[in-house]
Amino acid sequence: MSRITIVGGGIVGLSVARAMLKRGHEVHVLDQGPIPNPRGASVDRHRMIRPHYGDATGYARMVAPAFAAWDRLWDDLGAAHFENTGAVAISLEPGDYADRTLASFRAAGLPHEVVEGAALARLMPHLDLPDGAFGVLAEPAGPLFADRIVAELADWLRVKGARLEENCRVARVDPARGLAWRADGSEIAADHLLVAAGAWLPGLMPEAYGEAPAYRQALLYLDPPAAYAEAWRAAPPIVTLGDHTGYSLPDRRGAGLKIGYSAHRRRARPDVEGFEADFAAESRAILAPFAPYFRQAEAYRPLRLQLGYYVLAPERRFRLEAAGQGLVVTDCDGQMFKFGPLLGERIAGLFAGEENAADVTRWAAGY
Repeated sequence: MSRITIVGGGIVGLSVARAMLKRGHEVHVLDQGPIPNPRGASVDRHRMIRPHYGDATGYARMVAPAFAAWDRLWDDLGAAHFENTGAVAISLEPGDYADRTLASFRAAGLPHEVVEGAALARLMPHLDLPDGAFGVLAEPAGPLFADRIVAELADWLRVKGARLEENCRVARVDPARGLAWRADGSEIAADHLLVAAGAWLPGLMPEAYGEAPAYRQALLYLDPPAAYAEAWRAAPPIVTLGDHTGYSLPDRRGAGLKIGYSAHRRRARPDVEGFEADFAAESRAILAPFAPYFRQAEAYRPLRLQLGYYVLAPERRFRLEAAGQGLVVTDCDGQMFKFGPLLGERIAGLFAGEENAADVTRWAAGY
C-alpha cells in the first residue's frame, strides 16, 4: 500500500482520491477551504457534458469513455446525478463552432442529428434564430449536477477511510520528492503527490507556474419570462450559439436556468482579486450577447452570479506534468469537470505503474 497526498479537493483531486482508495492505497486530500469548497471551480449547481468540441475530435472521442467512468461513480454513490437531455450546438454561419462540430462528428462517425427549419423552431421555441440556422444535436449529453456530485463523492471518501483535511493552506510543494508543507511549516511526505490546485497554482508554485494564464469567469442564473419557462426546461442545453460562445443549462432538478458567455472573462487570480462582483453590470454584460436570440429578451430577470477561476492556456488542452513522485494537473479550462472520474482512473493507473506518463499526458491533451 502506498500513500498519496492530493493538494486540491475539486473534481480532479477527489476523483484521483477515489480511484487510489479503490486500489487499496492510503489517501490524504488537503484543501484551503471546506470540502466541497464553494469557491472552487468544481462547485456549482450544474455543469454540462457533451461531445461537441468543434474540430477538437480527440476530446469528442473521450466523452463516451467519460460516461462509462461516470457510470462507475454512480454505482459507488448509489445515485446518478445526471440527466440525458441531449445537447445542441447552433450554427449561425458557415465555419462556426457548430459547423466545425458537424464536420468532426461526420469524420469520426459519432452519432448526431442535424435539426433545421421547422424542427429547430419546435426544439427551441424560446429562441429567435435567423434563416439558415441549424442545430447539431447529440446524446448522451446534458447537465451533471456538480454540487451534489462533489459533496457525495467527498462523503464517500470519508466513509471509505480517506483523510480529507479542510481549511488547510498548503504553502509549498515539491512534487518530484512527494513533499508538501502546510502554512505552519509542518511537512507531509507521500509516495505520490498530486497537485490539482486549479487557478491557485500560480501562487502555490510561482517559479514554475507564476505566469500561468488564470482567468475569472462569471455565470448568470436567471428567470425566463413565464411564456418560455417550460420551453427552457424541456429543451436541450445550448453548447454554443454560432461563434458567440454563449451557452445554457436548463432548470432541471431545481438547479435553475444558467447562461454563460465565454468572452465575459478576464485575466485574474483568485488569491489576488477575490470574489467580489458588480451584479448589475455583469448581468447586463452576460445577457447582452443573447438578447438578439432570446424571445422576450427584456423579460429575463437576473438572479445571481456564480464566479469561478481556472487556468486557460491558448491551446485549450489539459496539461499533465509528471516529475519524480509527483504530478501537476493544470490548464483545465472550464471543461475538466466532465472528464473528472475518467482522468482520476487514468492518473491512478499512472501512479500504480500501469500507465505510461507520456501516453496519459498525450491522451489528456486530446491527441
